[in-house]
Amino acid sequence: MNALNPIIKKAKPLYRELQAIYLNLPDTECHCDRPGICCEYLPEMTCIEALQWFNIIHQMPARQRTSTFQRFVEFYLRNPIRSSSCSFLADGACSIYEFRTFACRAYGMWSRKFGDTRTRENREDRKTLVQRWKQFGVSLPAEMVESEIEYCDKVRCLSEKPFSDAQLMDILQNVYRLDQLLPELRQKFEEDYHSDFSFWVACLVFGQRKAVLGKYAVIKEIVQQGTDERLQAMLGKVLSFNYTIF
Repeated sequence: MNALNPIIKKAKPLYRELQAIYLNLPDTECHCDRPGICCEYLPEMTCIEALQWFNIIHQMPARQRTSTFQRFVEFYLRNPIRSSSCSFLADGACSIYEFRTFACRAYGMWSRKFGDTRTRENREDRKTLVQRWKQFGVSLPAEMVESEIEYCDKVRCLSEKPFSDAQLMDILQNVYRLDQLLPELRQKFEEDYHSDFSFWVACLVFGQRKAVLGKYAVIKEIVQQGTDERLQAMLGKVLSFNYTIF
């Protein structure tokens, strides 16, 4: 944990640069009849974005801070069997809208071809996930594969000129350039935590090995027994997490 302190200190001046990069994205408005449905899942994010989220949580009142960490841990432990949505989703809206990730901002702006391709890829990943759990003796419900929502076509870009996939990719590359300034953490976040904020939180709370084994035990209990006693026990341990380093 202490090893993160110098990285966190190094990252803080970069948050302003990150927000400046986001300003290159055009304003949008969503016409979805199910607002917040895309927030059922956590976005894949960059290391600097994950650190910014930790910085936001650190500024919350103590009770809210603990509750937010618990929700992220719960998301990690219950996914994919049950979805608890992004911890920042409140009443169908993002409670940290100004600090949402690039993936959140760009969702619905990519071309239909790009979006449909990603949806197909995600469904194939889910099929692989189902087979992997089956190897561990846990049969996930078939609807886990089918639950991937179609790519959104309800987002409207408010700029006069259309925004292309290439332009979006250029902005994303600028976000990644900030990550290059944090080599000590970037590789670990991508390779060990799979760019998954909820997994990173769980690993900080329990350690990586216990986080993985705990998830297996939680999913197995929910699927085979229909109970969540182990889940509740693990969530209770979040109370002792030393979040003050952020």
